[in-house]
Amino acid sequence: MNGETIVRTYSDMVYGVAMRYMKNPTDADDVYADVFYRYFRREREFESEEHRKAWLLRVTVNSAKDSLIKRKFETSKDDDLFDESLMSVSFSGTGISQEEIMDVRNAVSKLKEDRREIIELYYYNGLNTKEIAGMLQRPENTIKSELLRGRKDLKKHLSQ
Repeated sequence: MNGETIVRTYSDMVYGVAMRYMKNPTDADDVYADVFYRYFRREREFESEEHRKAWLLRVTVNSAKDSLIKRKFETSKDDDLFDESLMSVSFSGTGISQEEIMDVRNAVSKLKEDRREIIELYYYNGLNTKEIAGMLQRPENTIKSELLRGRKDLKKHLSQ
């Protein structure tokens, strides 16, 4: 694949993950640029497209976390992980009201950080458990277990 095709294919994924971590477009743009800079800085050989995708995801997460550490970013309860960027997920035609969306957002924000991260990557970024496992460098079965536990916790929070 040529460079333009790589960017076109993976830009939404990289930006979405960057946005999930950085919570604002300006910082997400910086992470996005850093990821593709690292990618094109030197030629890389990938075993497959899955390997390329996993590499891009891992570098995106690492770049975002590095940026957060460098800024000494402190997350507060008032700073909801589900900012407007995540609301770009289309719910039109689903019959889901804004109130129901807010209920889900609030319930997800109450999850433990590890479970919340997995839920977000799975549902908001559309990654599968294998991709999440590679990205977070954790066993896939652990991701599946945490996803199941996260769903159970969400159900409890939503039924309250």
